[in-house]
Amino acid sequence: MARAKITAELACPPERVWETVTDLARQGWRGDVARVEVTGERTFTEYAAGGFPTVFTVTRREPPCRWAFDLENENIKGSWAGEFRPASGGCRVTFTEDVTPKKAWMRPLAGLYLRHQQRQYLKDLKKALDL
Repeated sequence: MARAKITAELACPPERVWETVTDLARQGWRGDVARVEVTGERTFTEYAAGGFPTVFTVTRREPPCRWAFDLENENIKGSWAGEFRPASGGCRVTFTEDVTPKKAWMRPLAGLYLRHQQRQYLKDLKKALDL
């Protein structure tokens, strides 16, 4: 299993960060996602820029503090959790992702890939929030 965790302070209220991250109808700010399809009350599918699907099942939704879900595609299975906490001047976010690659050759690269994805996600989020 690979784990990646990133924390940052954002100069806006937790409610605004929460709304941006959890609004599945407006995920155009993310450079790694072509579209999101809501498939149920607690499920959705993200399609990467090349059309590759990943299925998500929400496991916790506590506005505006915590959002977590399980994820799976043909290459990986795992979980993601986002925490949104008030901080001086804004919001402290912590995003944690744990994945298990399904293919042996992917195992050595999984941690690097997750850290890269998290840095890009945070960069895209800051841009969406005009920070």
